[in-house]
Amino acid sequence: MALDAATIAALTEELSETLRDGRIEKIQQPEKDLILLTVRSAGENRKLLIRAAGPNARVHLTTRTFENPKDAPMFCMLLRKYLTGARIREITQPNADRLISFSLDSRNEMGDTAELRLVTELMGRAANVILVGPDGRILDCLRRIPLSEHGSRALLPGLRYELPEQPETFLRRAVPSARPEPAIPETGSVSARLDARYGAAEQQELQRRRAQELVKSVRRTRDRQQRKLAAQAEELRRTERMEEVRREAELLQANLWRVHRGDRVLACENYYEEGSPQVAIALDPLLTPQENLARRFREYRKLKGAREHLTALIADGETQLDWLNSVLEELGRAASSADLEEIRRELESTGLLKAARRGKEKKKRPSAPKSAPPLRFESPDGFEILVGRNNVQNDELTTRLARRTDYWFHVKTLHGSHVILRCDGLEPSDEAIRAAAELAARHSQARGTGRTAVDYTMVRNVKKPSGALPGKVIYQNYRTILADSGTEAEEGETP
Repeated sequence: MALDAATIAALTEELSETLRDGRIEKIQQPEKDLILLTVRSAGENRKLLIRAAGPNARVHLTTRTFENPKDAPMFCMLLRKYLTGARIREITQPNADRLISFSLDSRNEMGDTAELRLVTELMGRAANVILVGPDGRILDCLRRIPLSEHGSRALLPGLRYELPEQPETFLRRAVPSARPEPAIPETGSVSARLDARYGAAEQQELQRRRAQELVKSVRRTRDRQQRKLAAQAEELRRTERMEEVRREAELLQANLWRVHRGDRVLACENYYEEGSPQVAIALDPLLTPQENLARRFREYRKLKGAREHLTALIADGETQLDWLNSVLEELGRAASSADLEEIRRELESTGLLKAARRGKEKKKRPSAPKSAPPLRFESPDGFEILVGRNNVQNDELTTRLARRTDYWFHVKTLHGSHVILRCDGLEPSDEAIRAAAELAARHSQARGTGRTAVDYTMVRNVKKPSGALPGKVIYQNYRTILADSGTEAEEGETP
């Protein structure tokens, strides 16, 4: 919801009290419509957020951190050129409209004081950030609006900046002699409330976009892998004549005395079949009998080698495809930025995604969210149950955190979380086993499909093959139980 003029009035007054006479120390542009100014005021560094994006357009102080792009956008570079070190002389709300104007004292290239203005227009879809020079002309703006755009005033470098026209209804409502009452009657600073109000929603939207990007990338790779496997399967099908070629080669070898150069066909008995029926073997008349024989055996060895190679490739490809599907399943269960970041690191570790480039900006980048711990539950009779959030955590849970005498659960033949029933040397009750099995079913691909099979065994019977992809294990001496996959239980909820 866009800010109204009354809220902006209260915000302007608050920012003026906090930032006036402060100096702009740092300028960043983490997103195309987001500007961050670090202002040194009253001995403290404060971050001023300027968002020029539709109904979320706003200006306020923030405590949030943002990840910056490797290369700063051009508008950010221009702001750094003119505003780094500038002093905030005044913060106003022109015409009591939905604007906040920052009057700044900067230094030009000659070292002389230059009076600039940074105007933030917070009018919904028309939201913009404009830098105005000492002569009142636009130096640049976040969104350039050309002259040809019908119904809009032009905003281009070199044009004189004019305040947006106010509708008649606004002029009739305006009361010049009185400042409008703020529309936020709650206690506390306006900035803090706006930061909380918009921050959570934008964080959720950012998480949704990042999840979509990861899903899109994994699906693209999975589809490519499926096409590759189909092509390899077709090539493998062509090698099925390998045994036929071998038999022809051996029959030709046994009847080589019958063949003469120039022969096109060898007719001989096929002693591989009952009754030794006649068979015709095609020959190349330009080759000698020995060359025809060598050619047949060479073709056989080629087909045999291709079959062995393709069989190994297809096995590896199917393992890769199975893992990609497991990643898609865990992306569907990711509940936080930390979950997404851990899945991203899993994809980077396997080479599916390129690792984020670090370099000179490494120290400036916010640290990655700390990995969330496994989900923790408790059975009705008091046994602790741990559930992995993703493949990397599944490995950690099964191979490091679990004791050998704990019990391990996993949905049968489908993708899902590793579930550990902590036993502390005790024999788990049937009730605890059923609770752990239901959690394994609910945190899996079978979620919401009714009763499904879940395998379980002691952790000592679970092994991770050397070089296996994250989350991949083998197990033996297991039992199977039917469990209700219901709907996914909330964290901490007893099933």
